[in-house]
Amino acid sequence: MDPKKPIKSAISDIQPKPSSRPSLREKFFNTLKTKYPNIHALYVTTCIIGIWSGAVLISDTWAQGANLLEEPAPEFALKVVMRHLALLIIGLFTLWIDDLSLEELVLMKKTPMEKDFEEMNSREKLFYNFKTKYPNLSTMYTLLAIITSWCGIWGLIWDIPIQPFWRSLMTVFLGFFLLYIDDLKLEEL
Repeated sequence: MDPKKPIKSAISDIQPKPSSRPSLREKFFNTLKTKYPNIHALYVTTCIIGIWSGAVLISDTWAQGANLLEEPAPEFALKVVMRHLALLIIGLFTLWIDDLSLEELVLMKKTPMEKDFEEMNSREKLFYNFKTKYPNLSTMYTLLAIITSWCGIWGLIWDIPIQPFWRSLMTVFLGFFLLYIDDLKLEEL
């Protein structure tokens, strides 16, 4: 690095040069992020919840002094799976109707309105007024939708009929792996 060079050119010398052709993985995740951002938000959230749920079960069982390896595998119950799926759908729909995105699911913060009031349709005006006149209720609305979505995903992970210790390890490692292959970083954690 030449000390007489401007900072920007020195930084560009340090940064890795992009390859001439993106890999199949890069193409897939770029398409997922640009064309289907809501599916990408759900993907990232599911990975994070998988990591959290596995780590929580292992840690909590250890703290209680119980042996997780002795726990029996849960039985598959379609009613329970359908209830968790309903929670997930209700939570996602509640978040989605706000601004047609699921950014709050990953970011856990409200997204600002970027249109002028005159350009908004009736749904956007309703939520804009709700957010500006009742910010506390709007925050509670968003948090309840996030919690409902998380409970649905968490429950679906717990419904996997595998012995709890192995399910926990599987969800932790699979969650880390799937988050990592997205952009080879773990910034979402």
